[in-house]
Amino acid sequence: MQLLVTVERPADGDAAARMLGDWFAGSFEAMGGRMRADLLAAEPPAADFLRKRKRDDSFGRPGDVWGQISTGVEGARGLRISEKPFSPASWKAFLDGMSKTPHLAGLDLVTLDADGFPNAFPTFRVTTQVNDEVDDWLFLSVEFGPELLDDLEFQRSTLDFVRRFADEWNVGHGEISYDRGSGRTAYESVFRGIPNRTAPESRKVLRGYAWLTLCPQEIGDRLGGVEALRASGAFAAVEALRNGGYWLLATEDWREFGQPAAEKIFPVLAPVLRPGDPVPDAPGDPPFYVSRRNAAELQG
Repeated sequence: MQLLVTVERPADGDAAARMLGDWFAGSFEAMGGRMRADLLAAEPPAADFLRKRKRDDSFGRPGDVWGQISTGVEGARGLRISEKPFSPASWKAFLDGMSKTPHLAGLDLVTLDADGFPNAFPTFRVTTQVNDEVDDWLFLSVEFGPELLDDLEFQRSTLDFVRRFADEWNVGHGEISYDRGSGRTAYESVFRGIPNRTAPESRKVLRGYAWLTLCPQEIGDRLGGVEALRASGAFAAVEALRNGGYWLLATEDWREFGQPAAEKIFPVLAPVLRPGDPVPDAPGDPPFYVSRRNAAELQG
């Protein structure tokens, strides 16, 4: 599963650092669950563990959680990647380093396999990446196992975090949906969207919809605002976000969301979706839960 947010990078460096700090620290606390607890309870590895580790050396005991922090910064010779094991000290330094927006950054939590290598499930990942084509747009994401959403407490904690973040930062798009690790929204996975190109247009054309959709102010207003969106009957909750935008929750419980709910949402949002024909169904694709109808059917 993915929690995906697209947002403009604040021009003010302090504001950008605060936004990224909110994203990493907030999602880790709200969504990290047992993996976060196990990681924080474990003895932290030495700061130079990765540098001194030999190829055949294990990372720890089977079943333990390995945490790693990575940062990518553009330099004269291209992108320079720095990787460090997670520890309270490296985490603090990572968050403090957001004062200079990195090209990409990530927190990865991975379960150690039977040989003590980070190659087992569950996993948890928080990232930020600058749009390679329009660098004033950022892609923020959290990748996590879909089974977590069967827990109502996890749902509540996740939605509370997303609401706080969306109330503070006027995002261009956001959703909780299935994905294939591509950075595409669920809709873009079915309708051939290219995130680097769709993100800069996300206040004009909706990037998609899902169980939770964060709709930008400009698009929600065109759809008639809170009253019209509520009157559609397509959502369990429609609310205005404090600093602009709309909170659209399809069902109160994730377990009630599926293709019928998606088909109910489609005619409401079709006027602001990118038209086109869907890609053929592929074996192994997750249930993206978007209508496969061409949005052009309901566009003028």
